[in-house]
Amino acid sequence: MEKPFERLARGSLYLLLGNIITSIVGALFWIVLAKMLDAEHIGQAMIVIAFTASIIAFASSGMQTALAKYISEYNAKGEYAKTRRVIKMGLILSLLISTVVGIILFFLSDSISTIYGSSEGIAFLIAFASLSYIPANAVVASISSIYTAYHRTQYVLLTTTIFQASRLTASIALASYGFYSLAIIAGFSIASIINAVIGYVIMQRISKHDYAREKVKRERRVEVGEEEEDDGIESRINVKALLAFSGFNYIATGLRTLRNQIGVLTVGTSSIELSAFYGISSLIANVVGQVMLSIASMMLPTASEEITKGNKDGVKHLFSIAMRIALVLNGFLVLLLLIEPTYILRMISHSYVEASDALRLLVIAYLINSTSNIMASLLNAINRAKDIAVRESVASAIIIALTPVLVPILGMEGAALALLIGSLTNLILSYMLINKQGFTIHMDVYRAPLSIAAAFTLGYIVLVVYSNTLIALILALAVHALLSLAVKAITRKEISTIISVIITRGR
Repeated sequence: MEKPFERLARGSLYLLLGNIITSIVGALFWIVLAKMLDAEHIGQAMIVIAFTASIIAFASSGMQTALAKYISEYNAKGEYAKTRRVIKMGLILSLLISTVVGIILFFLSDSISTIYGSSEGIAFLIAFASLSYIPANAVVASISSIYTAYHRTQYVLLTTTIFQASRLTASIALASYGFYSLAIIAGFSIASIINAVIGYVIMQRISKHDYAREKVKRERRVEVGEEEEDDGIESRINVKALLAFSGFNYIATGLRTLRNQIGVLTVGTSSIELSAFYGISSLIANVVGQVMLSIASMMLPTASEEITKGNKDGVKHLFSIAMRIALVLNGFLVLLLLIEPTYILRMISHSYVEASDALRLLVIAYLINSTSNIMASLLNAINRAKDIAVRESVASAIIIALTPVLVPILGMEGAALALLIGSLTNLILSYMLINKQGFTIHMDVYRAPLSIAAAFTLGYIVLVVYSNTLIALILALAVHALLSLAVKAITRKEISTIISVIITRGR
């Protein structure tokens, strides 16, 4: 049987590959469209995507987290009938809630667009996304949570690839025919619908296979008298507990998404063009958290299963290892973006270089955010959803309050600074909650950020003194790699385990 760390590494690997594909193809998507369309149209699309992403988080994210938790727990107990009922109820509720929310937004689109009065067409884009992108994406996200709970994250990788390829193809084709901002929104919608259909078919096969296998085993136990025939009572699920758990996560994840998007929405009220610059920078910065987000996604089902089995000490050890390794791996991307952010922005357009300072702040903010997400996954596994909601509410309130104040003064940097302050508050509150529940972070976890800081300091000094970006980056990455091994922020045994998982899954 696989150890928890190996199971976490295997599942995280596929999620990480999916996130890498999302980052690479996503970057290609925005770079190509930024060259095809002007900043005004990119800004319009950014505002609509930021708005709908926030709405989707409030409308469907709570059920996604509940699906990942309860499916993994029922599967750990072999209660596959309950698993199927949770899946059915979760998908129906996700689709129903997102559709109702979409219809409401459709009728409110004109009123919402008045906030961006100088930009024509935003009302139509919001209306279009409300009836197509929001419901389809809610289903896709729920299905991805089901795959994660089943530890079948290879299907998350598959559907992610399909989504990215479909979005890129559809948007470029429509943009070339003069659909401008609509090309981007339609690309998101078309890709989500395709992904939802394919994902649902695959998910049905997975759940039916496990249910049929358990049904055969149960019938055999009944025949030999080891178990009484199922009267249907034990296969009932605690709907009240599931809805309460998902309700807190609707609040927590919704606020978490809103605080990441509030910068684009606020900057766009003063300049649609600047919202494009800030939005692109935010997407680039989001790459740094992909390793940690992959691990956070797998932490919830893995920790839930182990806690169900009574292995709390194993979860404590797993949590510290996951935090440490994630920080080390993320460090390489952090260094690339912190030392010379203008290099990547210049690849899009010279005008985007204006957002380089904001990008630096966003990189740090997203690293802190993704660290908090791992803690949130662990807290969800031990049924502390209410505490997470309170924590997210406080941090989000700070960001939402500071952003409109700082943007008029500092521009894009003000939005990034507000996100950084709120994210740091969130991390401190998360740390306090984790400690309160007995999951103390080991001192060796702190070696990773120290390695990143030392490598950045040396790399930045070389950049300033010699003005050579390539040498500065190579030196910083080498120092981080060597120092991480020297102080045992990551061990050779852990590297060997990760490599063996990769090789095994590649066969």
